[in-house]
Amino acid sequence: MLRHKINPGLELRLLQPGDAAALFAVVEANRGTLREWLPWVDATVKVADSEKFIAGALRDRAATRAYQSGIWSMGSLVGVIGHNRIDPAARIAFPGWWLVPAAQGQGIMAQCCPVVFAHAFTQLLVNRIVVGVATENVRALALVKRLGF
Repeated sequence: MLRHKINPGLELRLLQPGDAAALFAVVEANRGTLREWLPWVDATVKVADSEKFIAGALRDRAATRAYQSGIWSMGSLVGVIGHNRIDPAARIAFPGWWLVPAAQGQGIMAQCCPVVFAHAFTQLLVNRIVVGVATENVRALALVKRLGF
């Protein structure tokens, strides 16, 4: 999935090297909140760290091991969604996602997840999606329940 317009103000776009500064800025501005559930946040200390993440994500996508898309709401990067790992032999995908606090509670992730899951089933040809959520992450638990997990 290179680009998917969900509605006029919401789209998913495969993260590209040119997105590194925007990605770093979003992480930097929301570091305190994001670090609660995302262990990599404290290791992201400069734009080069976001550049390295995107380069790795593009390599993984080329090898069909994973992929990451930016979530763009009203033209601004507000989060990331994709599959942290894809096991083609077992036909399993392991999605992951995050949103900045200002974008939460608007139904954004509830709209993005079905698109990413459908892509996994139809394009990546997986037959199973495994979602891992911290048991204390009440918002994420509610979302996966709403999604039917």
